[in-house]
This record gives sequence, structure tokens and C-alpha cells, in this order.
Amino acid sequence: MQNTNQISTPEQRVLIYSAQTPRVANKQIYFVFSQYQMEDILMDTPVRPVPFSPSYIEGVAEWRNQVMPVISLEACLGMESLDSSKIQRLMVVRALKNEAAPMGIYRIMLRIVPPIRMLTLPIECSSISGRWIPENYFAKGVYEWEDSLLVVAHMQNILHGRK
Repeated sequence: MQNTNQISTPEQRVLIYSAQTPRVANKQIYFVFSQYQMEDILMDTPVRPVPFSPSYIEGVAEWRNQVMPVISLEACLGMESLDSSKIQRLMVVRALKNEAAPMGIYRIMLRIVPPIRMLTLPIECSSISGRWIPENYFAKGVYEWEDSLLVVAHMQNILHGRK
């Protein structure tokens, strides 16, 4: 057996799923989350509406005895949403509420339409302007990838409702 001083590191992966929006410049839009951020995917979970909540909050749902907000990223970013007849699921996402407090982990749910793809980093893509996103302060970054656009949500701004 050879002794090497190399430490193997696990591959870093991201999950992408298709935004339910019209194409932009003939490119499909995908939302991107790290594998660490995605905690669970739920089927057939009831969402209860919350009166007087912001338009991007679809309601609340229960997961592991916790009530969490269900957010539409499309609405949050001010993008036109397409009605989908496909089966929808809820994805439980972890987010740091305050980057200065790394132990302050909060969770939200996002309505998603499968399929969900897993990609291994690095991804060959290039950063582009997200000026076409009406509420772009809720986007941390926008990247051109193959014939698609990848949007990274700014979870801290979404959680704080910051503009």
C-alpha cells in the first residue's frame, strides 16, 4: 500500500431545478442551491395561506413539527410565473439568517417542479448581469450556462425581506 499525503475531499454539488417562468433570451432559467442547503423534498404537503403576507409567500406548511413559510422564488424575484400542470413538490431549504451568526440556521420551503438535477462543481459558466430580474436584490448571482441561465437566490435578503 502506498502512503500518500493527499487528502481526498468530497465533490461539491449543487441542485438545479427549472423556474416556472418564460424563457429569457430563449434560455431556460434554473434556480441553484448547494447540496448542503437542500434538506428534504416533500410530496402532498398541504400549504395553508397566510392573510396579509407578502405576495411571494404562498403560505405555511409543516415539516418535522415545525411550521415554515412556503415561498415562490419566481414571485419573490418579480418574475412572471407560468401555471404548471406538472406535479409540484416542496423543497426544504436551509439558510443562514445572519451571515455573522453561523449557528443561526433557518429553514424555508420552496415550491418546485421536478426534475431536480445534481451537478458537480465546478460548472463551466460565466457571470452575467441580472438586470432583467425585476427584484434582483433577491438574486445573489446570475450565470450563463450552456443554453440556460442559473439564478442563485440571496436567501438572507429573502428571509429579512431586505431591498
